Amino acid sequence: MSQQSDSEKLLRVRVLSLDSSGLELEQVESLQVRLKDGSWLGIHPGHAPMIAATSDGELKFRKDNQDQTASVKAGILTLSDNLVSILTTH
Repeated sequence: MSQQSDSEKLLRVRVLSLDSSGLELEQVESLQVRLKDGSWLGIHPGHAPMIAATSDGELKFRKDNQDQTASVKAGILTLSDNLVSILTTH
């Protein structure tokens, strides 16, 4: 049985936008994002793959044992293998 390294047990987050702004985060312990229906989605390492529509708002995340936030525009979130990608159009 193989043992995962600590970095493989954390999330990678990429926010991609058609304008020049973007965001890349490594070693994220957990995150929360607001979905199109107004509810919050919490994601931890090992979460099942998914696709979801997000709304404008804050991306809340925990990194280095500190809670942090970043502004994100509405878009499409994909999650697979601890990689969270959000593609926005503005």
